[in-house]
Amino acid sequence: MKLQPGTDSTSSPAASSGQSAEHYLPLLSGGMRAELIGKRSVKVCGLGSFILRHYPARRRSGKGGMEYLPPGNRVVFEAGTVSRQVFTELMLSRLPIDRAEAGRLSDIFPAFFRSRLHENGEIVFPGFGRIVSENGQSRFEPDTALEDLLNSEYRNMGPIALSYSEPEKPSWKRLLFPAAAIVVLVLVTAGLLFLSGRRNPAPDTATTLQQAPVRHSPDREPSLPDNSLTKRAGTPAPETGVLLEKGEYTVVLATFLSKRTAEKELAGYTVPGTRVFIWPVTGRGKNYYRLAAGRFAGSGEALAWKDSTDFGRFKDIYIQQANRRVVLHGEEGL
Repeated sequence: MKLQPGTDSTSSPAASSGQSAEHYLPLLSGGMRAELIGKRSVKVCGLGSFILRHYPARRRSGKGGMEYLPPGNRVVFEAGTVSRQVFTELMLSRLPIDRAEAGRLSDIFPAFFRSRLHENGEIVFPGFGRIVSENGQSRFEPDTALEDLLNSEYRNMGPIALSYSEPEKPSWKRLLFPAAAIVVLVLVTAGLLFLSGRRNPAPDTATTLQQAPVRHSPDREPSLPDNSLTKRAGTPAPETGVLLEKGEYTVVLATFLSKRTAEKELAGYTVPGTRVFIWPVTGRGKNYYRLAAGRFAGSGEALAWKDSTDFGRFKDIYIQQANRRVVLHGEEGL
């Protein structure tokens, strides 16, 4: 075994092992970072596993109302047992050492980690982060450089203010005029039918009445009974340029500042039978890209569909009404 700088032949084996581990610690940190980025997890003997997890965008209440926080990647530490063989293979693949040296380091590093936590209360991995021991529990604090590297795609994305407000419920005052108009229309129609009957008496045989055909817009789904809501939501929207008509509702899954990021996230959403699309909007001089699913005549239908899917467990997903017709490449009138 080669002596490290600052040691001599009279040093104890324990001291020599600690100095050797200290010498290789920066090299091990670089290997851990490369393994985490390449395989989204890294296992270290004597500590446990470091796992890279993606967290979707979320909503929170801000001073000016609701705002949307961008997605991000975080490193989660899970303490546990890692075999010596797994740790040896990690060092062989990520560090410029041979198998004999990797095997030796896999023996001394676990003891070095225990000693460092006991004496200093922490282990610092340069450029990766640090493990802190408090009250017998270990937690991980990632290095700022590592966090910047893992979230470089979202670096320029800040909180997005939302102008969404719950749709107002109709009051009896707003319904009074339409109701009166309907009553007048019924009375006028009845009077016309009465006069027409007097001028053209009906024949002795019963008159057969035919129901007028129901018309459907080519860009909207046909109306179905209330008990078939799941079937209606599960039918994909027609592949036309119209995504939403004015007044319709949709379920917003996420909002992004970058169209490229929205398209990347869109590829990860699969909703059988329901169209997921990108809804470009403009607000406060900026372009936003909403990732939305489905089109519904009312907010209640949209909420019922959301709650019937896995999206119902995410509190940050919300219902949005279209203030104008939404076409494939934006909103008409923008």
